[in-house]
Amino acid sequence: MRKLGPQTKQHAEEKPSRLVAWLPVFLAVIATMSWAGNITLAKLVNATIPPMGLSFWRWTVAAVVLFPFVYNPMRAQWPLLKQHLGLVLVLALLGVAGYNSLVYIALENTLSTNVVILQSTSPLMILLVQFLLLGHTTTLKQTIAIAISAIGVLLIITKGQLISDFSIGQSELIALFAILVWATYCVLVQRLPEALKGLPILGYTVYIGTAMIFPVYLAESVFIQTMPVSFNSVAISLYTGIFASGIAFFCWNSAVMKMGAAQTGQFMHLIPVFGIIFSMLLLGERMAGYHYVGITFIVLGLFIAHLPSRKQQLSSPR
Repeated sequence: MRKLGPQTKQHAEEKPSRLVAWLPVFLAVIATMSWAGNITLAKLVNATIPPMGLSFWRWTVAAVVLFPFVYNPMRAQWPLLKQHLGLVLVLALLGVAGYNSLVYIALENTLSTNVVILQSTSPLMILLVQFLLLGHTTTLKQTIAIAISAIGVLLIITKGQLISDFSIGQSELIALFAILVWATYCVLVQRLPEALKGLPILGYTVYIGTAMIFPVYLAESVFIQTMPVSFNSVAISLYTGIFASGIAFFCWNSAVMKMGAAQTGQFMHLIPVFGIIFSMLLLGERMAGYHYVGITFIVLGLFIAHLPSRKQQLSSPR
């Protein structure tokens, strides 16, 4: 039997370590791809499946899938939940009942492409919410970044008519409000005690949020449109509940544990990339000139926001 030399041994050991190093990147990509697919598929079926019906059954499936993982952490933190019940109710309303339902409503009368591009403003929207709710002062650099990205957002929600024939699309405004709701959730969730974060708050918000959606879903079924029982409705409910909720969350949180929140957060910018590709392949959507110009302004704003300050440059090792 041929013995492995020192160099061959080292090479054999390096291979698995490289795979382990790339695993969190792969997990973050899977999560963002699942979330982009959620938006595209919701647009694909929105002619036959009502938004609140999809929202309710998505989270109902997610509640079943997540139960084995969240039950014990939820039970352990029950006394802590009672102390922070008001905040948890607000988080369930924003993160589960509000955000996804608003996105599904917006998709009824706008392009999937518009919604996924507007998603890329999330980091800057969080800065804005921190300023409005918590009084966190924004730097001149952050203010400039928000202003530049706002031009890109306006180009998209006005369909390029920023100067002439100025009119704002209602569905695009709903999509933008949904992102504001999500940003508010992201800011407020940081106010939870550490013991409630992670699996406990996921479980509580999913179950409470699903209960909040239920009466609205019933009203939609009675007065507007009933959720059909069909292959499409079952398939989309399973996809959004299992992949866009359960698996995506598991992958994202595993990536955060390995890479940290800041580094993993950068992968959120893949949602528009995957979303545009899926929209072109599955929906036949095409990007107009104003999309490209709007993306340029949004990306430029994000780039400026992430530029290291002079103080950071001076303190960084050379």
